[in-house]
Amino acid sequence: MKFNRLRITNIGAFYGNFDFDLRTFNANQNVVLFGGKNGAGKTTILESIRLALFGPLAYGYKTESVPYFDKISSKLNSYAVKNRENKFQVILDLELVENLQRNVYVLRRSWQLERDTIKEDLEIICNQRILSSQEKDIFQTKLREETPPQLLELCLFDGEKVAQAISDEILSSYLQETAKVMFNLDLFENLETDLKTYLKQDAIQETLSSDQQKILELENTLQMLNKQRALIMQEQVEIETKIEENQSSLENSEKQFEIHGGLLKEQRDSLINQMNDIEQERRAMMDKNRDLISTLLPFALVKDILHDVNRQMENETKLEIIEGLKQMTQQSDFDHILQNLTRKGVILAQKETAAASEALYTEFLGLLSIESSEPIHRASYQQKAEIVSISNQVNQFDPKEISDNIKRNAKMIKTIQEIRQKINENDMTSELRDLLENINEAKNRNIALLHRKEQLNISRSDLEEQIQKVTNTYLKLKEKLIHSRKAENIFAITKRVLDVSKEFRRLQMQKKLQDVEIEAARMLQLLFRKELFVVRVFIHPETFQLKLFNSTNEEINKESLSAGEKQLLLLSTIWAMAHCSRRRLPFVFDTLLGRLDQTHKKSIIEHLIPRCGDQVIILSTDSEIDEEHYKLIQPAVVSTYTIEYNTQKSTIEVGKHFFTFSNPLEDNSHAISS
Repeated sequence: MKFNRLRITNIGAFYGNFDFDLRTFNANQNVVLFGGKNGAGKTTILESIRLALFGPLAYGYKTESVPYFDKISSKLNSYAVKNRENKFQVILDLELVENLQRNVYVLRRSWQLERDTIKEDLEIICNQRILSSQEKDIFQTKLREETPPQLLELCLFDGEKVAQAISDEILSSYLQETAKVMFNLDLFENLETDLKTYLKQDAIQETLSSDQQKILELENTLQMLNKQRALIMQEQVEIETKIEENQSSLENSEKQFEIHGGLLKEQRDSLINQMNDIEQERRAMMDKNRDLISTLLPFALVKDILHDVNRQMENETKLEIIEGLKQMTQQSDFDHILQNLTRKGVILAQKETAAASEALYTEFLGLLSIESSEPIHRASYQQKAEIVSISNQVNQFDPKEISDNIKRNAKMIKTIQEIRQKINENDMTSELRDLLENINEAKNRNIALLHRKEQLNISRSDLEEQIQKVTNTYLKLKEKLIHSRKAENIFAITKRVLDVSKEFRRLQMQKKLQDVEIEAARMLQLLFRKELFVVRVFIHPETFQLKLFNSTNEEINKESLSAGEKQLLLLSTIWAMAHCSRRRLPFVFDTLLGRLDQTHKKSIIEHLIPRCGDQVIILSTDSEIDEEHYKLIQPAVVSTYTIEYNTQKSTIEVGKHFFTFSNPLEDNSHAISS
């Protein structure tokens, strides 16, 4: 399909007659460029094309209805309605290649106001011949089949819609719907639905055997289970994405928290434990200091006196021993000892025994001699032990320990104060508190997501087991029917067609997606500023989850892409689908370049637009395509228009140039509208 001419009369802001030449020649001269500021009426041009082609289907209505005419009523130019004019129409000239022949069609869809109602009329001219009512119906049916409204929607690259598809995280479903329509596989899906509906008819149901009815039930069960599994798989993909996003958010919050001196819960708990340990150690040390000061220090101050008392008590002990020995022994006891020793031959000189015993007795008592023989304290054994103990402690006591402990206590108090201040600052700073709350929320979300992921894994495992059981039963029953004579009936034939259709659809989708992956990766490498950033694209044939891989075959997190790069990703993928479908379709870019930087705009102009076939219609503001980019695209431009709303005349003014960038001599705006 290729558009040649668009005429608009009293539609939207276009009051009067407007005529746009949309003809292009080849891939090197394939651009019709419309310029207009926001609200100038660019979208009306798009809507007019859709309306001319599909009428009610352009807005999702199957037939002309009250809601459809309400929609049309809102599109009619209010100034023309106020002036009771009764000519509202869109005329679209287009080319179609049918049976290797190029046919030129003119579609004129017009509306007339009759009292409070609207009447629509459609006239179709093929190669200058007006089609009959029957021929019009055949053409419209063929147009809907070969170029369904959904397909044309996909070729209308509405910048807002593209951005929404990415930001709303509906990329997978968007790609799935696009692939289905682009590769004509929706036709097989419709066929399968029709066949299933056919089998559910009462007249057919009554002719089926119990096994055949059982097969239908099993198939319905399988369909339901597969849908449940698909939903679970989809949720698993979404959960994985959310976990990745949440983890990324968590790491970012933790990093910001650390950068700004914040304390994570673990760090905060560790500091509190550290503070408690220091406080406990400090209290124990100061208790010991108090004990030393109150009990040992007084004795240390009178250390000499304590030693004197101790020595006195030792002497008194000796004195008590001496007095006891004197009471218990006499010199005669030593005489007796010497005599025994002489008799045993230990001492030989018998005549010296008396003198020796005296000397021995004297020396023995001399060993126990003491400095003072006068007792003072007469302390008990326990009292002496206490004095000895205190004396030993005083000997080991170092007064410097008390001063060292006092200094150490001051340092420990300072450390505790610093830790407490750090915790207080952490707790009192609102930014940090918010970050901490974000971190805790992210952790809680992670726990919930992981729990949900585990639940989904279990549910999917149970479902797959159930699907396997039902499938085995289904296959056995089907095998039984195939070998039965009753198999050759409507049911068996329908089932075979269904099976073939499903398998064909699956294989075709798989094959087409492989081609799309290759083409999308090539286009991304051309469009992305980061050279070789994306080397491979993968699209899951069931979930349509899209993954990107770099040169080391590591997956690239799509969330790390900028908004512009995400837009390029979707644009490249949709372009690859259109390219692989080998359909001849016009591409329409509506405010597509608004979110892209200068480099990526240049990439699209240099690499994408020349690969978009014979016709590209671009609707742009002057900020999207500035003078620099206009020079780049100008060689491919066949026609340029600038549309601007004139508030005084309540209509659109059209100039045959692109803002101020083209040759002023080409400006013949007055010849356009009449």
